[in-house]
Amino acid sequence: MAAKDTKKMEIHTCYTVKIKHQLDAVPDRKTKKLNISRKRRVDDRSMQQTAEICLEALRFCVDVALKEWDHVKAQERRRAFDILLHGSKKEAPKYPEFDIRFPNMPAYMRRALIADAIGMVKSYRSNHANWEALSPAVRGVEPKIGFPSRYELTFYDQERKMSNLAEGQIGLKLYNGKTWDWYYFEISASDAGYLMHLCKTRKMLSPVVDKVRGRYQIRFSFKEMRELVQDEDKLAYRILAVDLGINAAASWCVMKADGTVHAKGVIHLPCEEDRLNHRINRKRMYQQAGKKSHCVYRWIRNANRALSIETARKLIEVAVLYSVDCIVFEYLDSKGKIRGKKFRERIHLWRKNDVQKRVELQAHRLGMRLSRVCAWGTSKYAFDGSGMVDRHSIYHFEHGKKVYNYSLCTFQNGKIYNCDLSAAQNIGARFFLREYQKKGVTGFPSTPLRTLSTLREFVNNGLPVAA
Repeated sequence: MAAKDTKKMEIHTCYTVKIKHQLDAVPDRKTKKLNISRKRRVDDRSMQQTAEICLEALRFCVDVALKEWDHVKAQERRRAFDILLHGSKKEAPKYPEFDIRFPNMPAYMRRALIADAIGMVKSYRSNHANWEALSPAVRGVEPKIGFPSRYELTFYDQERKMSNLAEGQIGLKLYNGKTWDWYYFEISASDAGYLMHLCKTRKMLSPVVDKVRGRYQIRFSFKEMRELVQDEDKLAYRILAVDLGINAAASWCVMKADGTVHAKGVIHLPCEEDRLNHRINRKRMYQQAGKKSHCVYRWIRNANRALSIETARKLIEVAVLYSVDCIVFEYLDSKGKIRGKKFRERIHLWRKNDVQKRVELQAHRLGMRLSRVCAWGTSKYAFDGSGMVDRHSIYHFEHGKKVYNYSLCTFQNGKIYNCDLSAAQNIGARFFLREYQKKGVTGFPSTPLRTLSTLREFVNNGLPVAA
């Protein structure tokens, strides 16, 4: 890689597990192991009652914050509101009805609700001040404080028990309508093993319980610190430029600032691509026959996700093989622009976004950086500077009709080349041209006309290149 001057970055990841059973169990006082008497379905009442009392307590905290906002300093709001609601050893609470309405609420839960209430009131007062600053003719409806319709059950340090995670058992403190008590749940052994594996290298944050399609699941979040390469001199980078195409999963090239291409290639995933195309065609058959096709959409999503995962894995393997410092993608600004019957194009756009997110996470974990450049004209213009390409020159006949091969194109000089591979080299060149422009170098053509030939031409004319 380039220089060894590194900076730390905080990376957050998430892993969701499904709750299999609720356990009627009592922990042993000495060994802390659970004595299980019965396994049953998850009780909805305890989950719903906990969410309802948290939502009600949040409304109470918001009302108190609105009343006392001007009397408390900004730096002391959390502590001050906690004393107003719950009091301390030396000071009685100003609003004792909080402890009467919500008895024995865990301290972490109460403080989290206070923090949420402070954020809601701060946003409301800011919106209201902006509304008052406008003239009555254009200010519109007076803003109101927005209360959430549901509350995510978040379990902090003292509200969860993870000592029996190796056996796939988790304890959560829930409200049963009268008091807060411990409830125990079972997850699969594979999920428990993977969670223990993640805890060895990452810090576990507060898990969240939510209900998806009638089943409860626990969302575990993890935090880790990674060191990224320096970003002061990006001209010293060795980059991996990637073009995510329709004809192939991805095309890539490894490049330096002087325009030297160290390696290039095309990633083909025929099994995953055929599976996706087969399921898209199956959806069309279902719709033509008038059958319900909601399950087919799930098949398509799963096949598209599998293709994204495999593409990201291949790209990371290439990045590690050539020890690149930065991975460069095309900037995708096409949300909401692909409509109508172009379902295959929408699937392709979703996969592009998914691949970039997965590669970004893995690249940061390996210390690499990620950048994006404008994609206008990367496939339209040849990388060798010969001008616009012709994508309708390569074809064959099937049943008397022309079938074009859009993966190949013809340059103005007659050269036949892979269109996506040419675009990948233009993407890499635009990254370095942008860095030169930031350093004050002028004379570049407009962004859609910048190609690898442009970079090499300016370097040959004496453009400074990092060693």
